[in-house]
Amino acid sequence: MGWAKVDKFFWIGFLIFAVKIHVFFSQNYQSFEVKDGDTINIIDRNGLKQGIWRTFWSNGDLKSETHYLDNKKSGLEIMFYDYPDCPEQEVYYKNDTLDGTLIRYSKRCKKNFEENYVLGKKEGWEIEYYDNGIKKAEGYYKSGALDGFYKVYDKKGKFTYQTRIVSTEYNLTPNPSDTAQNIVYKVMSRNKNKWKKELIVMDITGSMYPYAQQVATWLELHFCTDSTQQYFVFFNDGDRKPDAAKKIGVTGGTYFTAAKRTSDIIKTMELAIRNGEGGDAQENVIEAILYGLKKIKDIEQIVLIADNWAPARDISLLSKIKIPVHIILCGVTSGMKINADYLNIAYKTRGSLHTIEEDIYFLIQNKNNEFFINGNLYKIKNGKFD
Repeated sequence: MGWAKVDKFFWIGFLIFAVKIHVFFSQNYQSFEVKDGDTINIIDRNGLKQGIWRTFWSNGDLKSETHYLDNKKSGLEIMFYDYPDCPEQEVYYKNDTLDGTLIRYSKRCKKNFEENYVLGKKEGWEIEYYDNGIKKAEGYYKSGALDGFYKVYDKKGKFTYQTRIVSTEYNLTPNPSDTAQNIVYKVMSRNKNKWKKELIVMDITGSMYPYAQQVATWLELHFCTDSTQQYFVFFNDGDRKPDAAKKIGVTGGTYFTAAKRTSDIIKTMELAIRNGEGGDAQENVIEAILYGLKKIKDIEQIVLIADNWAPARDISLLSKIKIPVHIILCGVTSGMKINADYLNIAYKTRGSLHTIEEDIYFLIQNKNNEFFINGNLYKIKNGKFD
């Protein structure tokens, strides 16, 4: 009998409390919801969002949770996948502005990306991860801009290359008024009387997008004085093919054009870019050259526009190239080491190497097998650069 009285008084007290809570929220808030015992999705009497706001998938699972203060995101926001049941993204806000760590997760519920913001600007480390937790890439930012190099690693955590280009945005419109830092224009202009009947082969994966505009600029200026048709092959290393499916000699993602006007190569570059951005660090360089040589028969030399930090996955096919390869090395700064693959391509084909400042033709002339290039000493051992 005593317990019955206790239960009776408990429920009377609970009902009184519930009524008071309802009256409180009704007087102070325009609208609100109660979900699993939590008061959520509050709009105050001034029409402003306050507190925790949640949205749900059609099956009732949580889709998002955001904290608001006076209608502005403030604090942690979490987005969830419909399936599997794990976060998709976590991010912090202050006064509706990114401020703190942003983390993204794969559908395997593994962290695959993180970056940091201070008052809306990227600040600190940006890090990307493979599904196995190994670091894939990293770059340090100051006031929203990359500070130094963006470094890329393989799935075992071994450093593979670095670049100053991390954006996938591109502009292919020629810019003839600005050639001061245009390595393609400068090298092609210095060697215009040496290179005839050439096939131009270009890496057009993500890190090379800025140089694509340089190619368009050079060709626009070239056609102002010379109407000779130019032959191009652009390669993107496999048209988004999974890295594990890329096979030497048949990786794909190669595009040929015979250009009579600048718009011809822009159209081909746009097609190659749309179809793929690369993937792993290695590129199908030799495959692209051989593909071009099958398309046009009377070529006397190759001009290869390459990313110094991207090695050739198919260097084993080098002996199939029987004409000189002249390599324009993009991304090379003073004192930087030259990728051994490009040294060997130039050396084995009796070609040359080119930076924005220097034309290096002496690889086949030096009998001492030692070379100083860009401030670094290189040696040939067993018939190749190591």
